[in-house]
Amino acid sequence: MLRTELAPEWIKSEHVEMDGLLRRGALEKVLRSSLDASARIFGSRFHYKIKRQLDMSLDKLKVRLVLQGQHMKQGVDYEHSYSPVPHASGFRTILALATAKDMLIDHVDISQAFLQGDMLEEEGFEGDVFISPPPGYGEDAKYVYRLCAPLYGACTSSRAWHKTMSAFMERQGFKTVGLKIHVVPP
Repeated sequence: MLRTELAPEWIKSEHVEMDGLLRRGALEKVLRSSLDASARIFGSRFHYKIKRQLDMSLDKLKVRLVLQGQHMKQGVDYEHSYSPVPHASGFRTILALATAKDMLIDHVDISQAFLQGDMLEEEGFEGDVFISPPPGYGEDAKYVYRLCAPLYGACTSSRAWHKTMSAFMERQGFKTVGLKIHVVPP
């Protein structure tokens, strides 16, 4: 298929993404004129991805709205962006233990994971975060969106998702197995 033949499908996918974000409560439409003069409004854009079947035929056209977080400033728009990442050796250990105990392993894919996270007001989102509509979306320029959930592209989204998921897992009775690092003075 030519790109021009896919244009109506891309536009449909953009609307599905925006409708989903609004329905889920991740975005709130706000009149630009109602904002305080000090409010920072960040850009947004759509990220496009073609999903294919195993035989390489077209499965679906995926569109995701992302915040242009490269314009966020540490100390102004956020404080911490660090989010722990599991080391591959941890996965290998889990696989080895499961194999030794003849256990089954499964995985989970969380749909729109970052949107499931809680905003981290205490860690840098000083006030509200606003984004302009993505270019070409056809939204009236007098409106912006207030973020009500972490959005892909924001500097603290992965941290917010990690904290939200960790808190959920702890409520379910799981415990972390983190390592304590001791610094030995010279």
